[in-house]
Amino acid sequence: MPEYVPARGFKEMENFLKLYENQRNPIYIYFYGEKDKQGRSWCPDCVAAEDTIMAAFRSHAPADCIILVVDVGNREFWMGKDNEFRKPPFSVEGIPALLHWKGVARLDGDQLLKKTLLELFFEETDQRKSNAGTQ
Repeated sequence: MPEYVPARGFKEMENFLKLYENQRNPIYIYFYGEKDKQGRSWCPDCVAAEDTIMAAFRSHAPADCIILVVDVGNREFWMGKDNEFRKPPFSVEGIPALLHWKGVARLDGDQLLKKTLLELFFEETDQRKSNAGTQ
């Protein structure tokens, strides 16, 4: 079963990635909008995609992976010009977003509503890991 690690904001995410820099298991980063006290995000796209994304994590994510669940902050912060999430190496233009850390696979926005794309995302990243071990 994947390990879920919450991170609130850019610094917490950055600290986690530094800590696990040499981790061999795949790390996936899931970006979403901050949630209120009722557990509902200000981001309607995040709310719409959450059940599909969580089901994909349970069904298709490699058992040995880490899923870094990153709260990008409130709407005002997210829309700000100085938002670190929008800059390289992450270059997150919209949320929700899912990317494979140290990989090229990523899904953004309404792509995360599509179960088949999520399944392919995990198949592709897991296959790359398997191929890397045989070379």
